[in-house]
Amino acid sequence: MSDKSDYFFLNLKQVFPNFAKPTPLETEIWDEILQPYQKNEILEAIKTYRKCEDSNFPPNPAKFKNYLFKRTLKKDKPVLPLSPETYLMEEDIKAGRCRHFFPTYVKAVAYVLDVKLKEIVSERDFRSFSRGHKYRLAVEYGLFADFDKTLDLVYRESKSNDKQ
Repeated sequence: MSDKSDYFFLNLKQVFPNFAKPTPLETEIWDEILQPYQKNEILEAIKTYRKCEDSNFPPNPAKFKNYLFKRTLKKDKPVLPLSPETYLMEEDIKAGRCRHFFPTYVKAVAYVLDVKLKEIVSERDFRSFSRGHKYRLAVEYGLFADFDKTLDLVYRESKSNDKQ
């Protein structure tokens, strides 16, 4: 058991009095999840979990890791292009693989921000995010990695909707 998991379990017990000490294997899983975070980030995640979840049960590792956010200085984050649609289309043009018009890029970026990101974060958090925050999270989660497939999907859906 690490210092961070001890800290986590102690604070979790304060919020969830029925919390029982986990098994050694569960403790190892928690250690791995909590390792990259500072104690203040862990405490903030516990508070956010308690505020956002309706359950009176302590979190499981899979659910709790959605509440852990590594705080970094603004200067450490790369500057994102103001318009992801324009940037992605320009990059495809430079690479010689642009097969769609700009409106398809707009729809595909909207799909990433409004559908794919929603699959990762909680509904309550998602509703509170600005478009810029959604964009930043989508980049951090790597949701634009298979953007070609997203473009094709959105294009096919728009064509099938046009036929109806």
